[in-house]
Amino acid sequence: MKKIVLLSLSILCFITVMAQETFPVNGVQDKRTGLYAFTNATIVVDADQTITNGTLLIRGDKIEAVGANVSIPKGAVIVDLKGKFIYPSLIDSYSSYGMPEIRRPGFDFNRAPQYVSNKKGAFNWNEAIKPEYKSRDNFAVDTRKADDMRKMGFGSVLTHNADGIARGSSVFATLANATENEVLINDRASFHYSFNKGSSTQDYPQSLMGSIALIRQTFYDAQWYKANAGKVEANISLDELNKNLDIPQVFETSDWLDILRADKLGKELGIRYIFKGNGDEYKRISDIKKTGSSVIIPLGFPKVLDVEDPNDARQASLDQMMHWEHAPGNAAALEKAGINFTITPATDGRDFWANLRLAMDYGLTEKAALRALTQNPARLFNVADKVGALKSGMLANFIITSSNLFHKENVIYENWVQGKQYIIAEMNTNDIRGTYDLVISGMSPIKMKITGNMNNPEINLEMDTLKAKANVARRADFFTISFEFPKLQKGDIR
Repeated sequence: MKKIVLLSLSILCFITVMAQETFPVNGVQDKRTGLYAFTNATIVVDADQTITNGTLLIRGDKIEAVGANVSIPKGAVIVDLKGKFIYPSLIDSYSSYGMPEIRRPGFDFNRAPQYVSNKKGAFNWNEAIKPEYKSRDNFAVDTRKADDMRKMGFGSVLTHNADGIARGSSVFATLANATENEVLINDRASFHYSFNKGSSTQDYPQSLMGSIALIRQTFYDAQWYKANAGKVEANISLDELNKNLDIPQVFETSDWLDILRADKLGKELGIRYIFKGNGDEYKRISDIKKTGSSVIIPLGFPKVLDVEDPNDARQASLDQMMHWEHAPGNAAALEKAGINFTITPATDGRDFWANLRLAMDYGLTEKAALRALTQNPARLFNVADKVGALKSGMLANFIITSSNLFHKENVIYENWVQGKQYIIAEMNTNDIRGTYDLVISGMSPIKMKITGNMNNPEINLEMDTLKAKANVARRADFFTISFEFPKLQKGDIR
């Protein structure tokens, strides 16, 4: 009898283990989870709590413990991070990561007017209204883009289809190089709108007024459709619009005026939007505050106007010059006004850190910047129990840095996403910044000054009255340096 009971228990345990997975493994399966203890680090739990000389313990893809007196289990891999910092991985709150490319038709002078939708199926009459679009059905991991974003410090994103007036639902996903099944955190995170009809080939709407009218009519149609469910023709679009009103509603705008327009429309329809701004909210900050809405701001600033030529200078308007001067202070203005906001990189994000530090020079505080990139988006999109801070039970999404995250000389060494290590820069790199004598046979002595970031240094050279800036690539303690003194010789010295 005992043997039968033991056998039954064994079968039950086997079934339980197998039930945890929905995909079979082809080959030998290793069920062991990674156990790491990161010790002696300055751990920034969130914008309001920092632990000095702390320990972060992770098991698998989760944080098991964090604190100053964490007991380290046997078998844990111990990583000594003395002198280094740990922060939560950042969150991009407005992205199209992993979504299919939007194909916009070219203009055709010979095209006949299109008044009705060409989309097949029981959908809305206007192609710009597509609440039935589900990002979860179209999302695909993009390892190249994920790598670029991890290098900036990001570990998760809210991503959606940025096309049309009613754009459908988004997903919240991590930036791990894993399957879609593993990285999806919330497959219905928010619902999106704009005044731009996008790739729709229909003639209507052709104006801002038309877009507002179309949104208003669509919502009243949806209310009527809900009240007459089962009594009228099927309309998948209206049905999906009604089903998605229980999640955060995000409205993309092109300027502060659009925010006020959309807010007025939202009040009429009984919706409070989260606004995706365009960086000029400072122009009407008091009116933006009155909306009571949160704002997602892109961190992109206008370039310096080229006024070298008097003719070009005449074309520069006062509004352009004022925006160039005040745009870097937009985030600080939102913080000062007490408006809840998040930050998203602009365009490709190459200037993200330079722009963020510029915004801080204009008054944005360190705490507000960290909240806008971690806690605020996590709370807005209902994933604060998983990302945005470093607490027990949350995903092991964190970055290891050389110093304070917002300092110019800081280096992001590693970005861990769902407990997986992604190396950004060598952690134990020697600091070789300083002034040296560069000796090259047949040439006068050259002064070589190495400055800038420890992992991506800048090298400036001086020989007599000649000056040059070198191109440099560093891999651990190996350097490739090339430069040219045009007045002295042709071609690079490497």
